[in-house]
Amino acid sequence: MRRTIVAHATFRAAGWLALPIVLGGSFAAGAAEPTPQCHDFLASVRRLEFVEMLTAIVNDEEIGPGTGWFHPAQSRYNWKLLAERMDADHDGAITPEEFTGSRELFDRLDRDGDGRLTADDFDWSEKSPYWRQAGMAKQLLRRADADSDGKVSEEEWLEMFRQAVKDKDKLTADDLRVLLFPPQPKAPPGPPPGIPSQTTLLLGLFQSEIGSPSAGPKVGAPAPDFTLRTPDGKKITMQVYRAGRPMVLVFGSFT
Repeated sequence: MRRTIVAHATFRAAGWLALPIVLGGSFAAGAAEPTPQCHDFLASVRRLEFVEMLTAIVNDEEIGPGTGWFHPAQSRYNWKLLAERMDADHDGAITPEEFTGSRELFDRLDRDGDGRLTADDFDWSEKSPYWRQAGMAKQLLRRADADSDGKVSEEEWLEMFRQAVKDKDKLTADDLRVLLFPPQPKAPPGPPPGIPSQTTLLLGLFQSEIGSPSAGPKVGAPAPDFTLRTPDGKKITMQVYRAGRPMVLVFGSFT
């Protein structure tokens, strides 16, 4: 327990220490010039998600994708792992002959259709063309998917077309734009309703209500044991609950 408390205190102290730096501030006048070790420490602190979240709140930034804890999810199944297992000749590409999965799966992973799997095929960043294409495809699917089953039937597709063309028999590019991105009413002036105040967010951050100052385990790290209390007052640990069965631990807040 003592180690946990010290770790929390270190994160909080580091957060406040780094705050003037990440916000573009400077050391007090007359203070000694920071050593290279200090610069290295502050650089590592700035990368902490806790500090990123704190900075976003203090700067009144919109806390959304790419901010604080809302970075793209990490995965064990990335290009590096695949290349280590399947790139037999270490040329930076995986051919169909080297790939141990089905050809159908290979073709789905081969985004650019060049007949090879490379790091570009596994680029999940927002700058990736695949990311933008997938976003538009999902937008189109949501617009046509009347029964919200995650798929579009022929009837749903034709109904979307009929709604878009109205009294015409063909669609233009602008018709498609309006179909996918219909005009939205202007929001009233002032902050969006339901957004917590800066004070509320800061209190929630330091009271571990919107995350925790402590970093969770990295992807691929051994799963930590836990003890939970059941509704009937009993206690259960991971070791007892697992009992040789596969198990998934999800760290974070999900609604």
